[in-house]
Parts: sequence; structure tokens; C-alpha cells
Amino acid sequence: MRKSAIIQKLKPSQWLPKTLKNRLFMAFVLLILLPHACLNLYNFNRVEGVLRKQTADQNLDQMLTMNKSLEDFLNVVYKTVILMEQDTSTAAVLQNPDAFDSLQRVRLIDTKFKSIMNSLFISLSPVYYTIADFSGNVYASYQPLESLSYSRMTQEDWYAKALERPNVFSWSWETNYTSRDVSRSPQLLTYATALKNQNNTTYAAIRVSVDVNEWFRLATQFSEETYLLLDQQGIILADNKTGRTEGTEKLADLPVLGDKGYYVSGNYLNIYSKLPRLDKHLVKQVPLDIIYAEIDRLKRSFFIVSVSLTLAFITITLLISSTITKPLHHLQRRMADAVNKRFRVQLPEGNRQGEVLQLTRAFNQMMADMGELVQRLKEEERKKEAVRFQVLLSQTNPHFLLNTLNTIKWLALVEKQPDIAEICVSLGKLLEAGLNSELELIHVRDELHLVESYVQIQSFRYKQLFAVRYEAEPGLEYALIPKLSLQPLVENSIQHGLMELAGNGLITVRAYTRNGKLNLEVEDNGAGMKDTSQPGRTRPGIGISNLRERLELLFKGRSGMEIVSLEQGTLVRFELPLLLSKPYHEQSGLNAELHHLGDSP
Repeated sequence: MRKSAIIQKLKPSQWLPKTLKNRLFMAFVLLILLPHACLNLYNFNRVEGVLRKQTADQNLDQMLTMNKSLEDFLNVVYKTVILMEQDTSTAAVLQNPDAFDSLQRVRLIDTKFKSIMNSLFISLSPVYYTIADFSGNVYASYQPLESLSYSRMTQEDWYAKALERPNVFSWSWETNYTSRDVSRSPQLLTYATALKNQNNTTYAAIRVSVDVNEWFRLATQFSEETYLLLDQQGIILADNKTGRTEGTEKLADLPVLGDKGYYVSGNYLNIYSKLPRLDKHLVKQVPLDIIYAEIDRLKRSFFIVSVSLTLAFITITLLISSTITKPLHHLQRRMADAVNKRFRVQLPEGNRQGEVLQLTRAFNQMMADMGELVQRLKEEERKKEAVRFQVLLSQTNPHFLLNTLNTIKWLALVEKQPDIAEICVSLGKLLEAGLNSELELIHVRDELHLVESYVQIQSFRYKQLFAVRYEAEPGLEYALIPKLSLQPLVENSIQHGLMELAGNGLITVRAYTRNGKLNLEVEDNGAGMKDTSQPGRTRPGIGISNLRERLELLFKGRSGMEIVSLEQGTLVRFELPLLLSKPYHEQSGLNAELHHLGDSP
């Protein structure tokens, strides 16, 4: 007994608060305060990541701008080769060097080099030009590391590439061949090609080299951040802070670099971008303390404000909860009595104030509205019963007419009038289809049977002056279409298309699929659309407009109808979703029934 008593005392339910005020306070701490604190920590981590990403994206945009600047620079260098090839004086010197003395040749080529450099590359990286003609002459726009030798130049790789692949636009790295007074970069980015005249005959080879390290220095000279130029192995080729240009040191903690992105290493956020033409990576290093300084300031400010507001909210919550708990208890009891008293419950408003008064008034109004709603529902139910009675009463006369037709049919058979009996049977089918108001969609097969019934009646009336032909794809007999959708179109063709036709009329009813949808057509060889302006001519008729409205109501924009005026006659076509509903009891042998309907008089 003593042990069970101790267990009873240790039950968790014993520690739960009993009053509503204490429960509200506990719920606030557990459901609002703690999740809010956790959410703040989570959001601060998110903010840190967002700020880091924003900083990386901003710097990455700057680096992409540098990439584009280099690409544009290389494209301009490529265009200067074309300009040099199109220059008549340069072409004349290179193709006919014997027409000029040596000093004149050098002066003309140097003048062209200087004009290009002064007009296009004043603020850009240095560009070095080398030209070798086929007469043993070599020209250069720079001071070479070794004296120019035509035999040595023609044995180098760039000369062979220029002649073997004159139309290939490809940059490659080459060891620096300029004097150390000109450039101390270890490598130059080189493009070589052949110069051709208007007859597409090669007359010289040209090499153009760009000092990429100098471009890197000029592009980053005004930046306070550290920029590095790396090769594929992570070797530092250039550093804008130290000015080094010899690749001897590898960047530490370097991951596999893609085309662009960022990563954190040590105390730096490293943003990188690949230079496609160079097959190198440009890396920008941003100290993390610059990024986190703003985050730390935001954290302190936010937590101070958050804690202050939380304490104030706890105090206000306790005061408000103690004020509203008593009226809420009373409201709870009255709401429990509402159902038993058929919503005839009202709360006193005399001693209420503030939100409690508004809640009391809302409750009283709700009780009054619910009582009124109950009365209205009862009245509507009585009206529905009356309407149902009128519907049943309205169906009495059509059913009486259907029974009368059956009586006429049997009298006609007794009197040996088979034509009258057939008319009664056909009219009965149409009338029975109209009486079935609960069925809106029927099979194509059933709709064509209704058309046959209508055509049979009209054939007796118009002395069989027209024929109806049915063309349907196999397998569409169980496609669902709106009831009495083809019959009004056939009626319209007979009434407004075939009455004044001199010869025999023909109405063609088609059913086929196109683009996953069911298409139905009624075509006649009658008067056509041109006769609609004649007195008494109402074509296309009310039946078509009614059918268009029915299609819109049934298929909500997934159907369409068009009326086509033919050379002789009119074609009415409407399109709707293909819905197949084959009965389980039907046999596969019925699939060809529509296909073999043939022509009917």
C-alpha cells in the first residue's frame, strides 16, 4: 500500500497546473517561449548563411565582370588581327617586300603596331605582335629576349599551328619570349594564325600574345581585398598584394573548384570563378570578421529586445488571464446548454466589458442567427417537397403521351398500317429520351439510334427526298456525348439546308478522334450559309446555340463548335473530351456495329 501511494504521488498528472491561469502561463512557456527561442537561434544561423551568401554573390558578380572584361579584351585582340590583315599597306609590305627597302618595311610595320597599341590598348594589358612573311623577314612590336631569327621562328610551334590551322581560333600558353625589361611574367597567352589576301592565299604568319599577369595586376590594383590567380593544381600564379608572379606556393585547404562558387577556409571566405580561356581560377579572399561583425551586433540587439518583450508579455498574460477566466467559465456552461435548449440561450451583458463584452454579444447574436437558420432550413425543406411534387405532376402528361403513342402503334398494326406504327415507335424513342432528365450523357451508339428514329419520321414527311450516311471510327460506339446533340443538327440540315434542293439531299454524320479528343460532324449538301439572309431562313438555328451552351455547361471550356460553309452545303463540327464507357455485359462483336450502319433512307 505504501509503495503504491508513493507511485501515485509521482504521477506526472499531479504536477500539472489545475487552474486555467496557470495552464495558460505553462502553455505560453512551453509552446511559445521555448519554440520562439529555438526559432531565433535557427534564424540567426540562417541569417549568417544568407549574409555569407550575399557577400559571396556580390563578390562573385564582380569577378564575373572581370571575366567578361578579359573575354572582351581577347575578342578585341582577335579583331586587331583582322584589321591588320585588311590593312593595304601592311599587306603590300608582307606580300611584296622587295618593293620596299628594309628601313621602309620596318617603319611601315612599326607604324601599324603603334597605331593599334595607341588606339585600343592604352589602359589594358600589354599585347605583343610577331609577324613572319614568306621572304625571310620577321617583325616584332616588342623587345625580344633573344635576337629575332627567321629560321628559329619558323621552327617554333606557333608558326606551324598558324599555317596548319589558319582558321582555328584557339588561345594557348607559351613561355615568355620578351625581354625581362618588357615583362617578367613566366607565360603569355598566345594566338597564332595565317594572314591571307583577297584570293585566300596565305602570305604571312602572325602571333599575338597577351600578358595575363599584367592584366591581373591592372584589374586588381585598386582593390583592398586579396586576389589570387591559381592554376588547375592550386598553385598561386599571381597575388595582387605581394605582387608575386612565379608559381611556387599552393593555396592551403583547397577543395575541388568548379566554374564558380565559394568556400570557407581558416579565417577567410574564398570566392572563386573560372577563367575559361585561361583554364585558371580567380580567387578573392574576404576576412570572416568583416562579415560576422554585423551579425554579432544584430544578435546582441535582437536578444536584448526579445528578452525584454518576453518578460513584459509574461506579466501582461498573467494579468489578462486572471481577468478573463471567470467570464469564460460562465460562457462555457451556457454553450453546453445551447443544444439542449434549442439555441434559446442568452448571456447577460450588464457587467461585461472589453473583449469579453464583444464575445458575449457575438455569442448572443450567434444563438439568434442559428435559431433563424434552423427555421429557414425547415421552410426550404417544405419548399423542396412542394417542388418535387410539381415535378412529378409535370411528368404525368408526357408519360400519358408516350402511352398514347404505344396505343396508336398497336392500332396501326391491327389496321395493317406499318408506316404509322414505325412513326409511333420512332417518336416514342425520342420522347422517352427527352423524359429521362437524370441522364445527360449517352453513348454514341444510342445517340445515332435516336438520329435514325428522327430520320425515319422525316423520311415519311418529305417522301424520302434525302439520305443519311453514318461514318464512325471503330471503337467509338461507347464514347459518351450529350444526349440529343446530333439530332438537332440533323434537323437543322433538313429544315434549312435540303428543302429547296433540286436533287436528292445527303446528310453525313461522322464520329472520329483527333489529338485525343472526340469530333462529331453533321454535313449536308443543301443551301449553305448564304441563304440565312432570306426571309424565313433562320440557319444556323436555335438548336445550334442551345447545343453550344450545353457543351459549355457540361465541359467548362474543354469543348468547341464551329460552322463551316462549304461550296455546296454546310458542315457543323463540335469537339469534346473523349470519354469511353463500355458496359460489362457487351460483347466484343458489337465494336463494328456503328461502322456497318451504312446509308439509311
